Amino acid sequence: MTPTTERNPEQGIVPGPAERLAVQLTALLPGAVVVHVRLQGPRTLWPHLRLTVEDEGGRTLRVPRARAVTLARWIIRSFPQAKWAATGHAFDLRTATLRGLEA
Repeated sequence: MTPTTERNPEQGIVPGPAERLAVQLTALLPGAVVVHVRLQGPRTLWPHLRLTVEDEGGRTLRVPRARAVTLARWIIRSFPQAKWAATGHAFDLRTATLRGLEA
């Protein structure tokens, strides 16, 4: 069951941008449940995209660098209101919600 059908069981409801993004990321990252995105790497002083993916058991899944950078950009552009420079965020693919991480 996709995140969209779990949240919107009625067929007439059009999913929002977050739900559509969650469906796309679920298709591109099989087994992924949570995607963590940071704009600044832990050891760099300049902006650096960092994406990590976790499965249901909390294990980190390997994502090729090109795909990771592309997906991080998708998430950042989908949520421009989030304070990306201040902290990282986690995008839950099951609920299509973005939550902040502690820096």
